[in-house]
Amino acid sequence: MPSCKPSTKIIPATCAWMLLLGCTGLFFGFAIPGLTNYSFAIPIYEGILSIFVIANFAMATFMDPGTYPRAHDDEIRDDDFRAPLYKNVDIKGITVRMKWCTTCQFYRPPRCSHCSVCNNCIETFDHHCPWVNNCVGKRNYRYFFLFLNSLTLHMFSVFALCLLYVLDHKSKLITANNIVCFLDPTPSMVVMVLVGLLCVPVVGLTCFHMVLVSRGRTTNEQVTGKFRGGHNPFTRGCMLNCKYTLFGPQWPR
Repeated sequence: MPSCKPSTKIIPATCAWMLLLGCTGLFFGFAIPGLTNYSFAIPIYEGILSIFVIANFAMATFMDPGTYPRAHDDEIRDDDFRAPLYKNVDIKGITVRMKWCTTCQFYRPPRCSHCSVCNNCIETFDHHCPWVNNCVGKRNYRYFFLFLNSLTLHMFSVFALCLLYVLDHKSKLITANNIVCFLDPTPSMVVMVLVGLLCVPVVGLTCFHMVLVSRGRTTNEQVTGKFRGGHNPFTRGCMLNCKYTLFGPQWPR
């Protein structure tokens, strides 16, 4: 009798959700009440920013990234000598190669790639992100990009405000009981440590995707070196690339 083993694919995404919601919850539970003396705009600003971060994270996680349906059984050909294995198309004077996908049984459109984790062909495939347990493609890249940018701003804000709160309550840190018993303002210090440790990879990834967006490239194209030696036919220029990513049409499934 086969044993039912829980999937390990959701572990990174679960950890990401726990860190995001846990740190944000500690911040609002301990630091925010003591910061209202400065301005009531602080909780309003952080509340709106937190909702924006969580909403974009959820969209990147649960939205279909642009999965191509596989060929129907009646469309699959039985000939063993399917030729050619590649087809070339011309885009703005640049020859782009389309590869035959043996799993999905069609020629992959330009910028499409087969994800080995999801086992599907994804339109404008960027990468498979274990932290959202989903592929990042044409339909959800905007939300992934907005999530990274808003998360970076959120982390900077939380760190700065927690630091301000701890400095205002540094007299309570004189006794060791506060640290041992996890009393105020120790939770704010814990949040500062976690945010400080995670800040470097998050900011680095955000800057990396900012460069990709400005150049009109995907992570897959950057890593595999496509268009490195020539012109990228999919770029619209820096400003138009950014505008298309942020305000372009929402493509149907």
